[in-house]
Parts: sequence; C-alpha cells; structure tokens
Amino acid sequence: MAESSPPTPPGSPDPRASPQSSGFRRLVVMLAIVASLAAAAVVYRDSYRHDDSHVPPLVSLAPDDSLARARRLAGVDSTKKNEWVDEIPSADLTSLDPARVEIFLRFANARRCTCGCGFTLAACRRFDPTCEISGPLVAALLDSVSRGLVADVRGLRKRPESAAAAAASE
Repeated sequence: MAESSPPTPPGSPDPRASPQSSGFRRLVVMLAIVASLAAAAVVYRDSYRHDDSHVPPLVSLAPDDSLARARRLAGVDSTKKNEWVDEIPSADLTSLDPARVEIFLRFANARRCTCGCGFTLAACRRFDPTCEISGPLVAALLDSVSRGLVADVRGLRKRPESAAAAAASE
C-alpha cells in the first residue's frame, strides 16, 4: 500500500518543493525577463534606422570639371566681376518690352551668383555659361520680370553711363 503524506495546512510550504527548485524557477523567470528586454531593445533600435535606399545620391562635380572651371575663371580679369553685361547667354529678352528688359538687366547686373565665383548673375552667365547655379537663377528672374512680379528697381545698380550710351546708339 502506498504511503500517503498527511495533508498540509493551508499557507504552509509544500514539503515536496525543495529550496533548489524555487531558485531554478527564479532563474528561468529572470532569464525570460532579460530576453524580453533584449528583444524589445533590438526592436526599438531598428525602428530608428533610416532606409536611405530611396534617397538619391548627392550630385557632385567631378574633380576635373571643378578644376577646369576654376582655371577658366582664374584667367578672367577680376574687374570683369562687376562689369555691366547687356547680352546674357541663355536669356531670351525678345519677348520683353524695353522697360522690362531694363528691369531684368538691372537685377541680373546687381545680384551676385551664389556659386562662389564672385560674379554678378549676368557676368557669371557670360564668363561661365555652364554654371549650374546662375542658369536657373537667371531663368527664374526672367520669368518673374516677364510676369510682372518684379518691377521695383529702387536701390539696384544703375546702368553705367558708358553702357547706357552704347545701348542708346543701337
């Protein structure tokens, strides 16, 4: 006949559970908690990674292009940076009336190109027609002047007398 153990009173520890088995359970629970935290940390970290596959690469000039451009611009007399330019390559002024042509030329000869050359927009287009900065700026200026969005030339550089006389004789 099998021996039966006497019933244990409620609230007292189970005599079949050894102190070693409860320590093992604690260890398993702690390992499960640590593993859960590690998994959560990995998921959290990966949520902040950026997928750069959709971002186009930066456009950069090849070293030979920038060196050739620098050599070409270095050969230009520095006094030409402020020279008045009446004929701007790639700017078709035939659709503008004379008053708007004057507004366009005053802006183009007053504003500096932002490519770093030091020229005005007009001079940059004249001495460096391949400039990727002045081309769109001149096109936008021409569009704004032709649509009448730019009309106030107060404070802008005026046409020099020698250029005004030359323009009047044409």
